[in-house]
Amino acid sequence: MKTITETKREELDELLRAAKETLLKAQDYLSKDGKIYELNDWVTVAEYCKRFNIPNTQTVSNWIKRGIIPAENTVVIEEYNHIRLIKAIPYQDKKVTHSN
Repeated sequence: MKTITETKREELDELLRAAKETLLKAQDYLSKDGKIYELNDWVTVAEYCKRFNIPNTQTVSNWIKRGIIPAENTVVIEEYNHIRLIKAIPYQDKKVTHSN
């Protein structure tokens, strides 16, 4: 038969295990204005350039300004020095081509 101390210790161990598991899961998410961003899906402009082989960050910034990257696929995190995150999906510069 278990003592009260042993039972309490097991309950505490289970509670600590559950808390650690929750904290590990929370490290993969960012919450802003009630919306949750999965950090695997959102990257900085510099990381976006690396992932998709874009030669410079100015190209991506121009895409944002021109709407090639839609506003809903960007977020600015003021709490982290106004860092801009972009949804990590490929975008293309929709340049107009002229044919003769």
